[in-house]
Amino acid sequence: MDRRHSERRFAPVYSQGTCGLPLIATKFVPPRSPGLLLVRPRLMARLEPLAERSLALVCAGAGFGKTTLLAQWRGQLQEHGQAVAWLSLDEGDDVPEYFCHYLLDALLPLHPGLGWRLGFLAAGLPSIDLVFGHLINAVQAVEAPLYLIVDDYHAIRNPAIHRAFAYLLEHAPANFHVLLGSRSLPTLPLSRLRSRNQLIEVDTNDLRFNLCEARHYFADSAALTLSNAQTQRLLELTEGWITGMQMATLSPSIKDNPAQAIDSLSHGGRLVGRYLEDVVFEPLPAAVDDFLMRTSILDRFCAELCDAVTGRHDGHAMLDWIERHNLFVAALDDHGQWFRYHHLFAETLQARLRRRTDLDIAALHERAGNWFAGQSLWAEATRHALAAGKVESAPGRAGLGAQSLAERGDIDTLLGWLQQLPITADEHRISLQLNLAWALAHRFRFDESRRLLGELRRWFAVHPARRDLRVKLDAVAAICEAFAENVQTGIALAEPLLAQIPCGDSWVDGLVCNVLSYCHLVLGQHEEAQAVQRHTLYPGAPTENLFVTVHRAFILGQSHLRQGDLRTAEACFLQAMESADRLTGPQSSGSATLAASLAELAYEHGDWERLDALVRQRGLQIDRVAPLDGVLSVYRALSRRALAEDDGVQARLLLQHGQEIAAQRRWNRLQAALLAEQVRLQLQRDDLAGAEHMLRRIEMLKSDEGTIPGCRHYARIARARLLLAQGLGLAAADCLAGVVAEFEARGQLLEAARLRPLWAIALWQGDERDAAVATLLPALQLGQRENLLCSLTDAGRALLPLLSRCASAEAGSGELAGYLAILRERLGGDDCAEPPFSLSERESQTLRLVAAGQSNKEIARTLDISVETVKWHLKNLYGKLQVTSRTRAMSRARELSLLE
Repeated sequence: MDRRHSERRFAPVYSQGTCGLPLIATKFVPPRSPGLLLVRPRLMARLEPLAERSLALVCAGAGFGKTTLLAQWRGQLQEHGQAVAWLSLDEGDDVPEYFCHYLLDALLPLHPGLGWRLGFLAAGLPSIDLVFGHLINAVQAVEAPLYLIVDDYHAIRNPAIHRAFAYLLEHAPANFHVLLGSRSLPTLPLSRLRSRNQLIEVDTNDLRFNLCEARHYFADSAALTLSNAQTQRLLELTEGWITGMQMATLSPSIKDNPAQAIDSLSHGGRLVGRYLEDVVFEPLPAAVDDFLMRTSILDRFCAELCDAVTGRHDGHAMLDWIERHNLFVAALDDHGQWFRYHHLFAETLQARLRRRTDLDIAALHERAGNWFAGQSLWAEATRHALAAGKVESAPGRAGLGAQSLAERGDIDTLLGWLQQLPITADEHRISLQLNLAWALAHRFRFDESRRLLGELRRWFAVHPARRDLRVKLDAVAAICEAFAENVQTGIALAEPLLAQIPCGDSWVDGLVCNVLSYCHLVLGQHEEAQAVQRHTLYPGAPTENLFVTVHRAFILGQSHLRQGDLRTAEACFLQAMESADRLTGPQSSGSATLAASLAELAYEHGDWERLDALVRQRGLQIDRVAPLDGVLSVYRALSRRALAEDDGVQARLLLQHGQEIAAQRRWNRLQAALLAEQVRLQLQRDDLAGAEHMLRRIEMLKSDEGTIPGCRHYARIARARLLLAQGLGLAAADCLAGVVAEFEARGQLLEAARLRPLWAIALWQGDERDAAVATLLPALQLGQRENLLCSLTDAGRALLPLLSRCASAEAGSGELAGYLAILRERLGGDDCAEPPFSLSERESQTLRLVAAGQSNKEIARTLDISVETVKWHLKNLYGKLQVTSRTRAMSRARELSLLE
């Protein structure tokens, strides 16, 4: 390597600043980093195109790893023999003369041509504009590539420096490349650079650790052994904020009691508080600090709401300042109107607010509640009223608040509030009590809901009431019975109500259709389930009735999923979940309900990263609010993933946890399904006695006739697995043949496809080779069409000879051959040649745009398609390339020469 590229070989022209003070040499090298640093290939790849750009801007708040990334990029440039200068700035450099001294002293050692072309400046610096003009000409004359890395550019506020640096970027020669690190957006011509494709941007969202990086960080850099669940929880709490995770590793109890340390962090944590106090809050203007504390009580906020809470009139200016300075704020919409604070940032702000004796926190909540009420945002109005200590409110407002909470699915707040209200025999309170019974049913507290509904029925028997309230009573009763797995009772209650709708309340209409449709779904009556959903019109936007929209999407998506139409199912789930996340957040009941089903799809496609992302933020909510089939989807997916990673202990713990939920709610169908998974686990450990014990437990469960799959199906599947393990292949095949036939007759095509590999293996074991191949082919055809991976490869290496036979048969030609190769490779087969797949034109375009570093939104704009369509193309690409992330997709595409 050329020595000039790694050392400051040439003596600087300027060894002293003004007034004879020496320049600080440590500002020309990156700060020392303690311990082993995590290399982040995905971010380094984002910066690679800088060789063809003028500027790369790494902009994020404190503690997101900007300096570390810049230092790693510098090291990579030096390794490749590039001339690269480093300059760290501080507030003392916010003077044009100082800035010029440091900038020139950083750049001149890069090339001898710069020294002799700018040497005349040693006699005295002219104006900053002239200095930069001479610098541009000198760099142009050198021609060799030159890189300048400037860290902490946010320290610069002087307009003259901004103007000169902007001039430098506007007229930068093609061989000059600048990489800036800053906490706030600099006053530079970013829009013009962006329009000329001369700007690379790495922001807060890019810098956040993803799950894979978090795992590597804790294991390698911090030398900590954390479980997947603990890593996911820390990532959720910190939202990928690197310093937050570093604070967790410094906790004295993290090694001996990680759960306690994580719990401490979830409540702010002293170390996090101190860091934010010293690094973030201390330099803030007093007005900004006060604004942050007052508005920290808000889960989401806009400028007008902030004005109402603070009693000031500078909300727009404050939010603009806070956003530009990356003060741990996230935009919640594309218009930049609604925001929220980072969880740990808000926790620390609220702790500081509680220490303020001059502020009445209850009064702040009351102002917020009044503002939300004025906007008819009754759910949030009610939450803040309760926080202000106002349990009772005007009858009309209470009813609107309860209804809004129900429509948004905020069951916790609704329960906590309504259970505090006294019961009185007036129509207003009766309506509130119906909402309470509904909330109890959705918290699976069936006995409490039934008791309350019984009391209300007695009141209805002697008092006249509106028709919509009577319909609502029976609809809530039907929901209670349906969720309690008394499906036939649920149908008997709900079916007559179809003739009563529309009843004057669109929410009640939605409840009726959803509960009846859900009952048909559980019974495998897919046409009836979808026909009910067409019975009444739904509000045009999710904001009008989010809860009904979410559960409608859950039911329809589940119906498509069971019938083997995974693409339509995913579209149903994703569209509703996008609304739920945007309107109520990723930890809301609606988001958790849909994430549970999407987790099953992530598992089917072998996408562990997506599975973790779906569950890690919502695990607790999924346990609390997801319907039976959602809970089954999550715990079956997580336990099988654990088995795939050879973590039998984790798989067993996950299944036991799911069974505890099932037992508590008396969900026999869920117990049977998870016990059948336990049978599978025991057989993998060669524990036949344990498997037989689990089978007997399934057979003792009360039969749930009509549901499909039901207890009797899981018992037969478990018995077939046991027979196969005992070498009784044909007996196992007979057992499975009946189950598969029933599933396919009832439209349960996905469950049938999941069982066909096991059935085929049983036939193969019994020397029925041709029958085994014929049995497997329908599952392969569905799997190839819907990109199923794990449900088929879960059968294990015993499937390999069947796949080879299928590959050599006439049916193994074309695209199916490529799919078979993928399955064989996942199973570790010996014949793992490159899969002969082909990409569609749209998939090829998407791949090239991913390689160019475009986000999903940017790809959507470029191709004039929706973001959801982009996600679908990426999903297909990942399936064909056998990867689970963009980074791996790029690596695999280069291996296969797909980007040439």
